[in-house]
Amino acid sequence: MTLHRENDNYISKTESLKTKFSGRIGDAIGWGNLVGGILFGTYMLLDLQKTTFLEYPVPFAMILLGLLSLWVSKQRGSETVRPHVYLLNYMLFPLILLYFIEDAATTIWSLTFLYLLMAMALQSRKMLLNSFISSMVGLSILMVTAPEQLTVLLGIEDHIIRMILFSIAGIIGLIVLYSIKDKEKMLFHYIHKAEETAYLDPFLKIPNRFDFNLYVDHKLKSSQLLLWKLELNQFQSVYDVLGHKRTDELLLMVKQRLEAKMSGDTYLAKGEGSTFLGATSNFEAGELDSNLKQILRYLVAPYDLFGHDYQLNFNIGAALSGPDGDSSDELMRHAQFALDQAKLDGINQIVFSSDKLKSSTMNQVQISEALYQANLDSEFHVVYQPQIELKTNQIVGVEALIRWNHPQMGMISPGVFIDIAEKNGFIVPLGKWILEKACWEVQMLSDSIGRPLKLAVNVSFIQIRQDGFVEEVLQILKKIGFQPDRLEIELTERSLFENRPEDLAKIDALRTKGIRIAIDDFGTGYSSFGILAKVQVDKIKVPRDFIENVDSNQNSQRIVTTIASMADRFQLTCLAEGIERLEESNFLHQLICQEVQGYYYAKPAVINQVEKWLSNPREKIISTISSEAADPVPE
Repeated sequence: MTLHRENDNYISKTESLKTKFSGRIGDAIGWGNLVGGILFGTYMLLDLQKTTFLEYPVPFAMILLGLLSLWVSKQRGSETVRPHVYLLNYMLFPLILLYFIEDAATTIWSLTFLYLLMAMALQSRKMLLNSFISSMVGLSILMVTAPEQLTVLLGIEDHIIRMILFSIAGIIGLIVLYSIKDKEKMLFHYIHKAEETAYLDPFLKIPNRFDFNLYVDHKLKSSQLLLWKLELNQFQSVYDVLGHKRTDELLLMVKQRLEAKMSGDTYLAKGEGSTFLGATSNFEAGELDSNLKQILRYLVAPYDLFGHDYQLNFNIGAALSGPDGDSSDELMRHAQFALDQAKLDGINQIVFSSDKLKSSTMNQVQISEALYQANLDSEFHVVYQPQIELKTNQIVGVEALIRWNHPQMGMISPGVFIDIAEKNGFIVPLGKWILEKACWEVQMLSDSIGRPLKLAVNVSFIQIRQDGFVEEVLQILKKIGFQPDRLEIELTERSLFENRPEDLAKIDALRTKGIRIAIDDFGTGYSSFGILAKVQVDKIKVPRDFIENVDSNQNSQRIVTTIASMADRFQLTCLAEGIERLEESNFLHQLICQEVQGYYYAKPAVINQVEKWLSNPREKIISTISSEAADPVPE
């Protein structure tokens, strides 16, 4: 068993009970000797005529041995010393018999059976052997030195029978002890195997995360540690390509490279999936970054596996004991924060935990927890940004946007909490609530103004992957009485690119029901043309990135003109978003771009404000909302 596993939490119940029982045996022997020595000494003092000078040390030896036995029984870690101390009792036994040879020696001799029982209880072959020797010596003393009146009652043959019976008892005890020891050896063999299973990675044969945590907690008592987590990027893709066996071989090669480059003061372990864990002690603070970079450079070199070269990428997150925590749990958590940031920064990145990173991460954790505790109806509200038809200058639809006003943290940006909601799964109930709330409010608005208004709602790919997503959307529309052809679901290129064929089939199913599909931020994702080949859509939205200063930037003009022309060829509606200046609006009038939205026309507003805009005569709509767009509105 390695040293760091030897703690109160790891000692087996069997060993604990054995140690406790051994201590109680010591208490019994100690108190027995202590009380017996005092009584024996008192008796000797009262019987001065019978006592010889050589017999006086016996009771004192009993008292000292009793005190020693009591002390040893209380000492932790004295399991190996205790049997030797207990064995000293057997040396005193014949001397006690000599003193009581004329009175009660035959009765006192039976105490050797108690010694035999103690030897069995402690599973000590030495104590068993000594109880046998002590018994034989005692019986021999009785046979040789017993007075004549005692031999009339118990002859030599009686003592011989006792010797035979005790020998049989000793042999049986020895057989039982050997049997127990064999079973115990087998038990500890399986315990060792269980320990390997619990604390070692079965294939790489290095410690796993559980062992690593024990090591770190043990080492932190005496050393400062740098704890780092290294993760292979795109591990699932590697696994899908190579399969289980070859992936294991690849991880073995990664382990071998790590061991070759690590210092002797680094403890390596295997984490979950493609993660490796390291704890480095005895380091120079100024060399931490360079040492990890050296390891990273060695790891990214091609791997020759079954005649093929594989290029792998890694990221490392590191935390330092003291500033980042004083326990394995804290260090692992902060190293994971750093690793997450490294993955956001790109490939083959090293990030050390810092106060700024911890603050940012803890803020995300706080927001994540607050999302699930939030009251949707009281903390969240939907705002709407009008979508204008350029040809008529009329509001033809609105895009629903979510706002969150937390009771303690105040207004939290959607750019922050939407990403967190996608990571922790809260986007599913939140997305459903947004869709139902927006459909209901826009339907009420349409009934109020006497004409149908289109509604655009952003949908996450996490929502699409949920079972029953299509049925849920249709059920909401049916319950509210919202016509499917007035609903527009906006999806990013990323969500369309990453979705599985069965998820794309859900999008097609919605479209067959009349729901319109729009691609948000068109041209900023993976492959815009590839997306149009995979799924049928009805609208593409040109992002603010291309619209900004489009009136003066020739590159932006070419991009926007190309997208608008492509939309016309595919018979798709083209909407330009993020219009903030009159010059940008004027340029778009020259293109085949049907719709626009942006701060130049209106900021997102609550439904009542949208109703006010729509209540104006048609020719005044644009001038009215454009002048109000400069004023603050609830967000």
